[in-house]
Amino acid sequence: MSLIYHDPSISHDEAVGLFDSGLEKNIVTALISIGLNEQDSAWAQTICLKHLESGTQSVAAAAITALGHVARRFGELEMQAVMPALDSVKGKFPALEATVADTLDDIEMYT
Repeated sequence: MSLIYHDPSISHDEAVGLFDSGLEKNIVTALISIGLNEQDSAWAQTICLKHLESGTQSVAAAAITALGHVARRFGELEMQAVMPALDSVKGKFPALEATVADTLDDIEMYT
């Protein structure tokens, strides 16, 4: 198996367009991009929290990972909103418990 790195660097407007497409692959790409590149931390956090409620595990996983990136890049998150959302997604998708734990480590380290 070979892995191919895909740089998800896209603009804010392109990310919005990907979200609007409704396609799972596009939403995952947009989430990772905003975690790594978005300049508006409040918007990035809001979008991640919204997508933690997704019925799709891959979208929720991308939102969790993106929150960790936002914490690392900006050094702050609204913990009163983030913690219950992360707890909820663990209940919904138990397979994401390790992903949530990794993000909580990032949050603890960088905020």
